[in-house]
Amino acid sequence: MQARRIVALAPSITEILFALGLNDKIVGVTEVCDYPPEAKRKPKVGDYQISPEKVVALKPDLVVAHEVLNARVIPVLKRLGLRVLSATPNQFRKLYAFIRAIGKAAGAEREAERVIRSMQARVERVRRGAPRRKLNTLFLISVDPVWASGRDTLADEMITLAGGRNPLAQAFSNFKAVSLETAIGSAPELILLAGPKPQAILDNPRWQRTPAVKRRHVYELNADLVLRETPRSVEGLEQIAALVRKAGDLNS
Repeated sequence: MQARRIVALAPSITEILFALGLNDKIVGVTEVCDYPPEAKRKPKVGDYQISPEKVVALKPDLVVAHEVLNARVIPVLKRLGLRVLSATPNQFRKLYAFIRAIGKAAGAEREAERVIRSMQARVERVRRGAPRRKLNTLFLISVDPVWASGRDTLADEMITLAGGRNPLAQAFSNFKAVSLETAIGSAPELILLAGPKPQAILDNPRWQRTPAVKRRHVYELNADLVLRETPRSVEGLEQIAALVRKAGDLNS
């Protein structure tokens, strides 16, 4: 059955729904769903904590969830008899599959394929343009304490596609708190920040011996583009690719 009343439980999902032209079918989002701006006008079902009661009250025939961010509430909603579509789209291929599944459930298959083809073409352009020398690239979402990307994140795949190398990918998966010694010891040539400001690294004496800080290759990213798994993730990839090329050119 084609969904007509959809509730989105994460900002990334709201973005996908709007990208597929499903604005009129969205009956609920979260307090933190802020893109596109029209999303702010939709009824709210909670922030990072979802209220099952508010979801049920909106009488959705489809709830779209993120398996990690909404792990606690998904089983509750299923027990209440709601139709829940969820995924962990932490790689581009998984994101394409999730977009395709949402499109199928909501009668937007053609638009989903259009969005996916556009994304794939841009990702391929980045991959083909990546430098051969792999730049040691650290991706941080917090500096104090240090939280870094390991493998099995979209951020890690973006680094690889852009021509970088995540020095922590072999050590752990997902995002994890690591010691300052571990982060510094990974000898990053490029440090990408999704949240923190560059000065938090550049002004810290303990980071001074890293190649990235010596050459001032420490850059702030648009966190929404690199942390939310959406069609705009391609923009995040392109931003990272530009910084990898810039740092590599300055190193040579």
